[in-house]
Amino acid sequence: MNDMLKIVRYVLLLSLCILGGAGIGIASCVKISQDTGGLDQALVNMLAQVQTSASAVSIPDDVRPLVDAVRQGVIVDASSLPVQNKMTAASYFFSVRTSMTRFLQYAYNPDLPTYLIAPNTVRRGEWTEVNGKQQPLPNLWELLDGLAQPVEIRGVEHEEITPDISSGGYYTYDMDRALILLTYEDKPVFISVTRQQDTSDVGKKGAVLGPDSDWQYLYSGVDGLTKGGLGWVSSYMYGAMSVTVFCETGTPDNPAIKVGVFKWLRAGWAGINMVRAHHIQDGCERFATAMKSVLENPNLPPLDQVVETIDQCEVLSTGELRTLVKPYVDHLQNLDDPLVKKSPFKKLLRSGEYLKTMPREDMLKILVQGYLKKMMGRGAVVDTQGCQRLAQQRTAALR
Repeated sequence: MNDMLKIVRYVLLLSLCILGGAGIGIASCVKISQDTGGLDQALVNMLAQVQTSASAVSIPDDVRPLVDAVRQGVIVDASSLPVQNKMTAASYFFSVRTSMTRFLQYAYNPDLPTYLIAPNTVRRGEWTEVNGKQQPLPNLWELLDGLAQPVEIRGVEHEEITPDISSGGYYTYDMDRALILLTYEDKPVFISVTRQQDTSDVGKKGAVLGPDSDWQYLYSGVDGLTKGGLGWVSSYMYGAMSVTVFCETGTPDNPAIKVGVFKWLRAGWAGINMVRAHHIQDGCERFATAMKSVLENPNLPPLDQVVETIDQCEVLSTGELRTLVKPYVDHLQNLDDPLVKKSPFKKLLRSGEYLKTMPREDMLKILVQGYLKKMMGRGAVVDTQGCQRLAQQRTAALR
């Protein structure tokens, strides 16, 4: 019995590291407030927007408290956020030097992958339902001009996240989503609301190789966590909800968006919630880091060029894509990283099985990530140039 108690204590101590990571100071915390000024009820009302029967949002009651909090940078203490199904709650604020039009064009574009502005947090995502039908999202940025009334879109998104920096676990789930686009005090506001539908698939062993900013990840497909001592754990995301508010605050010559994230999360194993508020904040910071690095980069290509480049990769066969990404997989295998030499990744890489069974979506993402990294002035083992070369060869062959 004493040995069992020691094991339980050890596991609980290790669990405190899950979803954790070293902070890098992007959040701009102006003050901590217990006086939420109607924010709590506004968040409750906004979370209900994912329901297909939800009533239209009220700008005085639902929007004003949210926008005021985000614009002022008021970080609400986690204990002051409304309680949701025994989930841990946290808020996080940051800003991005870009316009609402540019943000929507790159982040919510039906012709671009959902991971484009967040390759370090999203492995893959797909809208399976939009307004009750299997159809793509509308071009939201085209609705900004003459936006007299709020535009509300509801749907379902299937998402798989990248491995957690600390535990290595990655998860797949479906979530109900509501997107709300409106004008408040002559400035555009965009609100994203999410609610995880059911418990996620069991967590699987993944790995973050090198700094997270390198966007190098391994996916084993094996149940468990990669962190030492937790390989046996069957972990889950039991529930998650969020309200993310994007407020344009800059000028045409100096565009900027202030972002406020209010999130609730319950995750762990054996029904025990292992999440702490700082885990959520670290995850939000991870998302903000990539988003800022992509959207604030002056070398980000024009929208039509990005779409054309990705399209050239998507038309390639799976075999052609596998040939293009092989140098990248070889690079990962040769990294001086202990995770590469750890089970199950060592065997998967050395046997060639990892490349052989790599999903098509992962191969496309590797090439797109390389494209983004080169655009940002960083090195990349592979990128979309191979796709362009093959596309040119096909065009020449048809002449």
